[in-house]
Amino acid sequence: MTKEITLTIDGQQVTVPDGTIVVDAAKNAGIDIPVFCYHPKMEPVGMCRMCLVDIGRPVFDRATGEAVLEEDGNPKIQFGWKLETACTVPVSEGMVVDGLSDKVQQGREDIVEFLLTSHPLDCPICDKGGECPLQNLTMAYGSSDSRFIFDEKIHAAKNVALGDLIWLDRERCIQCARCIRFQEEIADDPVLEFFNRGRATDIITNSEPGFDSYWSGNTTDICPVGALTTADFRFGARPWELNQAASLCSHCAVGCNLTYNTRREAKSGGDIVIKRAMPRQNEQVNELWICDKGRFAYHYVDSSDRLTQPLIRKNGELTPASWDEALTLVAEQLKNAGGGLLTLAGGRLPNEDLFNLKKLSEGLGGTAALHSYMAGGDLTAQMSMSETVTLSTIGAGDAIVVVACDLEEEAPVWWLRVKQAAKRGAKLTVVNPRPTKTEHHASEIIRYTYGEEVAAIKKVSLAEAAKVIVFFGSEGLGLEGSAAVAQACAKLAASKSGALVGVWPQANTQGAWDMGLRPGADLSTAKALYIAGADPVGDNPALAETVQKVDFVVVQELFLTEPAALADVVLPAQAQ
Repeated sequence: MTKEITLTIDGQQVTVPDGTIVVDAAKNAGIDIPVFCYHPKMEPVGMCRMCLVDIGRPVFDRATGEAVLEEDGNPKIQFGWKLETACTVPVSEGMVVDGLSDKVQQGREDIVEFLLTSHPLDCPICDKGGECPLQNLTMAYGSSDSRFIFDEKIHAAKNVALGDLIWLDRERCIQCARCIRFQEEIADDPVLEFFNRGRATDIITNSEPGFDSYWSGNTTDICPVGALTTADFRFGARPWELNQAASLCSHCAVGCNLTYNTRREAKSGGDIVIKRAMPRQNEQVNELWICDKGRFAYHYVDSSDRLTQPLIRKNGELTPASWDEALTLVAEQLKNAGGGLLTLAGGRLPNEDLFNLKKLSEGLGGTAALHSYMAGGDLTAQMSMSETVTLSTIGAGDAIVVVACDLEEEAPVWWLRVKQAAKRGAKLTVVNPRPTKTEHHASEIIRYTYGEEVAAIKKVSLAEAAKVIVFFGSEGLGLEGSAAVAQACAKLAASKSGALVGVWPQANTQGAWDMGLRPGADLSTAKALYIAGADPVGDNPALAETVQKVDFVVVQELFLTEPAALADVVLPAQAQ
């Protein structure tokens, strides 16, 4: 059991686990200590000095080792001659922390004044304005009198493109290094660094192409001053104009929690549009982070190429039609197909749509199938993560096995969580035919050639593991090979009552399995084909001829996909 430490912060007694730093101990007690460089997900560095506090420690007699007492019987507390950074000092028994004294207030005022010596007056146009820690702390601790000498102001470059997605205003940067530390500690992509020294210090990218990372957008979230901004949101809106809409990312199987910021705007014809996607904190799923696909891919869904009205094939060409005309034709043709109706649904549809599609198909005597080349959804449903076996709790003495998948490419946030677990001491085993970035943190790497996947999985040893999580994918395996891998992985996880996780190609493939849909349907037997949220032809061009031979094809999609171009009726869909 972790030792508990009791200390006093601003006159309030606080008890926290041993090893806690002062700023976290204060936060647990509801006491605010201002910070810039400190971030709870990264190692403290004490660079900005904004968290200065006065710290006193009990005095001990060197001869006896006993605490020296005051006349009233309380321990004698000795304060240092200088202020200390609350983000780097661990708590100790009997410690007294003072964040309210005149000495502390003056120290914080001096730090804010120092940071503002060359900071531009960009607040009226800065994207961070209204949600800027520097603004807030300037109001709280900034001096009402200025000693600023205008001729000594340093003018740094503005509108510097670090990459295609991220812009830097060097004048705004306060050198807190949050962005650099995030890329090194969290993302394992150390592509940013400081350049020059003193007041000439700049942030630069050392990768080619610039800011070559899947996680670049997170640096704009944690930048405390608006020095880093995203290309899509830059000068696009003010934070107080935006409405918040909670959502889930639909671009991979992780299901990261998002917040979409929306606004009605004139240039979009008065429509409500998405202005930016932000991570929504969920410590069990994505913590505070999202990958750049989840952050920026909504632009694709928001494209002007979206289908907006039904299309019906007349004289060999798809032409616009009314909803009544299109739905009437679809209803007649699906009824006429009888038991020959096959509904092919994609794994990005929500459970409600999948359930209704299955009921529709079965009600007309047809069948509903999942468009996927990966099996194992029935096994993962039986062996899902639990309260005791999660990516948050697994660590030293436990094991993680990653089979036939590239987590960083296919489920980026799972890659982050697996990397963190490996740093906590979990044994990471990677079973893959080729090198992946996950291997950088692996304790064991097992190679195989295609067709030998099951034999490779049997080589994994979990003898000393207390808890186990097994991730499996379908990299080049096909449906039959994927089923064999899923079975072998399930047997491996079951040996330790562990969890089995499918790295599905789409966000809700597991939901489709849960709704009773299964892959492997034979399209050539269908008299009528209803394709919803799937692109079988794009995934396998050889199926184009099969789809063309079906008597009646209806496709419901966001865009004019390859099967939609072959369909008799195309119905536009709403993005999830």
